[in-house]
Amino acid sequence: MNSAQFIISIIFVFPAVSLIMGALGYYIFKNIYITPIIIAIIGVIAIFTVFNSTFWFWAVLYTLLSFLSGLIGKLLSSKKPT
Repeated sequence: MNSAQFIISIIFVFPAVSLIMGALGYYIFKNIYITPIIIAIIGVIAIFTVFNSTFWFWAVLYTLLSFLSGLIGKLLSSKKPT
């Protein structure tokens, strides 16, 4: 993987995946905390095995994005038409 592909994956692909996983995780588990915890664990493992310590920012950001998308999914599913 060259540096351009790496930057594109860090900035576009990984956030999109965490947003999708957060929403799907809420619909599967009916809990907004499970998927962000899984993403945080994967991020910490990736920091120590694949990336360096500067990836902490991205790992926290992906966790927050996953949490926010799960929260949005919860809010959208709780608004039922009357």
